[in-house]
Amino acid sequence: MPGPTDERLRDHLANERTLLAWLRTAIALMGFGVVVARFGIFLDAMAIGQGRPPGDGESSRWMGAALLLTGTLVGLLGAWRTRAHARAIDSGHPPGARSLVATTALVASLGLGLTLWILLMD
Repeated sequence: MPGPTDERLRDHLANERTLLAWLRTAIALMGFGVVVARFGIFLDAMAIGQGRPPGDGESSRWMGAALLLTGTLVGLLGAWRTRAHARAIDSGHPPGARSLVATTALVASLGLGLTLWILLMD
């Protein structure tokens, strides 16, 4: 029969897997940010290739930067949350959920911003 040490070890390992999920999400957001930032350069190159003046790729760079920043914050929040859970596993008191609400609000704001950007593009 497993003892408290085995249960605690399982909890810590599950906590580490959760951190990896946070980091995968952060990397995906950052990778998408690079794609969006470079998309403006691609559109400018296409316009020049078709003999049209290049557009303003500035908005793509800002949206890409917003995604990169969001990815960075999600990674940092995931690490902070994982550390809080590690302490909670050892103490037996669950951590609060404010960081989850903050992360959800950040990603939702970014989603709304990207939606507006797509709708308002020329």
